[in-house]
Amino acid sequence: MEENLKEIEDLRFYFTDDMKQTLFDMLTIQNMLNNEDLSYKEIRQLEKEKERLLEHFREELHANNPVEVAIVREFLNMKNEEK
Repeated sequence: MEENLKEIEDLRFYFTDDMKQTLFDMLTIQNMLNNEDLSYKEIRQLEKEKERLLEHFREELHANNPVEVAIVREFLNMKNEEK
């Protein structure tokens, strides 16, 4: 288990400018959801946009880091099997 954890610690993910902007946008939306008095409709719209951005980020993360994503998935699967 210690050896597997070391592999995870050494991973280097590549983040594009688009991914960084997407993260910033998601954080901004989350901050608005946490700190604003919003109507139900506004909350739903923001949550939908956040989900869309999250899906976009996932796609970009996988496209730019396929090996790293596969390693993390395998690590998480091994961890779940140990439980």
